Amino acid sequence: MRISIFKKVSITFLLLIIISIIIVGTYSYQKAKNAIMLRTFDQLTSVRIEKKNRIEDFFNQRIKDINNIANSEDIKKIINKFEYIQNTSDTGEGIEHLKNEYNRYLNAYLHTGNCYKRFILYNTNGMAIYMDISDNISQTNFFIDTLDFLPLQNLWQKVKETDEPVIEDFKFDNTINKPAVFIGKSISSGKNKLNYMVALEVSIDAINNIMFDDNQHNGLGQTGEAYLVGNDYLMRSTSRFQDNSVFNTEAQTTGVKDAFKGIVGTKVIDDYRNISVLSSYSKVGIDGLNWVVLAEIDTKEAMIPIYSIRNDILYLSIIITILFFGIVVLISKMITAPIRKLKNAADKISDGEYGCTLSVKNNDEIGSLTNAFNNMTIKLKDQSEKLKQERIMRLRSMIDGQEIERQRLSRELHDGLGQSILAIKMMIERALNTNQTKTKEILNDARNLFSTTLKDIRNTSNNLMPAVLNEFGIITALNNLHKEIKKNTGINVKFTYSKQKYNLDNKTETYIYRIAQETLNNVIKHADATCIDINYTETEKEIIFTVKDNGKGFSLNHKYQNGNGISNMKERVNLLGGKFEILSSKNKGTSVKAFIPYKDIYDGENKNITCG
Repeated sequence: MRISIFKKVSITFLLLIIISIIIVGTYSYQKAKNAIMLRTFDQLTSVRIEKKNRIEDFFNQRIKDINNIANSEDIKKIINKFEYIQNTSDTGEGIEHLKNEYNRYLNAYLHTGNCYKRFILYNTNGMAIYMDISDNISQTNFFIDTLDFLPLQNLWQKVKETDEPVIEDFKFDNTINKPAVFIGKSISSGKNKLNYMVALEVSIDAINNIMFDDNQHNGLGQTGEAYLVGNDYLMRSTSRFQDNSVFNTEAQTTGVKDAFKGIVGTKVIDDYRNISVLSSYSKVGIDGLNWVVLAEIDTKEAMIPIYSIRNDILYLSIIITILFFGIVVLISKMITAPIRKLKNAADKISDGEYGCTLSVKNNDEIGSLTNAFNNMTIKLKDQSEKLKQERIMRLRSMIDGQEIERQRLSRELHDGLGQSILAIKMMIERALNTNQTKTKEILNDARNLFSTTLKDIRNTSNNLMPAVLNEFGIITALNNLHKEIKKNTGINVKFTYSKQKYNLDNKTETYIYRIAQETLNNVIKHADATCIDINYTETEKEIIFTVKDNGKGFSLNHKYQNGNGISNMKERVNLLGGKFEILSSKNKGTSVKAFIPYKDIYDGENKNITCG
């Protein structure tokens, strides 16, 4: 399928523009995407660090609280009252004394910050004093009972082994049917050295107040959240998307696993909802709690600015492509318009309309091409006219040559053969009308005249087509020709030749012989030469036939324009695919050369020989 230059140029430029836009757009999109993701990770990391610091400060403060309580005089007084109750079984008055001691200091202390749910005083006998720390500071309800639920027992076992505060991670508290986290410390009872443990149940709501944040303006948007996960992969703070997630929702994600390995980092992962998120994660540095903290936001929300940038790049690319397409079409037309004009002009030349030229408007390669085309069409017109004149001249030469040959034959037949035959006729008629002796004499004269006539006929036949050329070849024919001229004219004619390598076809031999005849005829008639050199040479590539004389020479252009002989010779050489050359100057003789290649001129068994 033919595709025009205009389409090729337009498509090429358009593809280059589209490819450039795609490369620039893709690069810009990736750079913007990386920048926004980096910014989002930085925001998440800031939130994660802030939440981590706050939760660590929170539990550090709880440790200070339990230390303060365990070392205070108030707890010792409460322990004394508790021992008094156990020894006397006076629960009524004893509990009132306990309340008074508790309200004097601990009640207000434990209500500060709303960080605790229960206060527990536990001894080695399994007895405990505990109270719910309600929102109303004036309501204080003490309970004395045996507490055998698992979290408290585990905490008691750990507290007995150290003097430092101990934190018991979230365990399910069957007394409140909810998960609970406790912090406790051992206490000596004084004289009797009975060991006690003071414990505080940390409020889950206080932890959630730190971790839970649904304010869209705090860097987490509509889908971001920060949460805690324990080493059992259960959440330790409330999820933004699932109710009752504490100790119920499993978060066994890549970020959680990396954080438990001690890796602090950021990554695009699938969260506990199997939704792609940007996550920032690390461990929490609290003794006794093997937790990790994560700050995450949905990838879809984080990528909203990227999608906006992508759409802007796409729309801008379409607009630029359309704009540049118009420019490309315009430029392509400007580039191809001169070429189309050259093509149309070339079509006119192919139709024979030579000489049409184009105006040159561009000073570039197209302008140079147009100038070259104009020069070419002018030269083609000149050459066409010359070829036309040469064709007319050749046709005239052929016709004139035929007419001259006819006139020559007519003269020879009329003046020579005709007169001889007429004389023979008259002699025969005379012989019929005379005596026998005279008749014999007349017939002898007629016989001699008849022999002369036969000789003339043979000479005329040889001039038209020498029999020796057909029988013995070009070398013998040229040899006989040079001897005949030397004998009849007295000019010193020399003929040299190389050993003939190949048998030539009849046409080639005839053309060479005619060239020799024409050349020698011109020398005899016009050159006033005293010496003629004829040479026939066969090389590996071509035949070289040369005729040189020492005559007076001639003006080549004048002779070429007004004579038929040179045109006939040149035409014969051209028909053989060769080259014809004439060199002549006044008083320095003339040289005629014909160079005839070997291509397709062999005869007989040598036809397929390759030379040169």
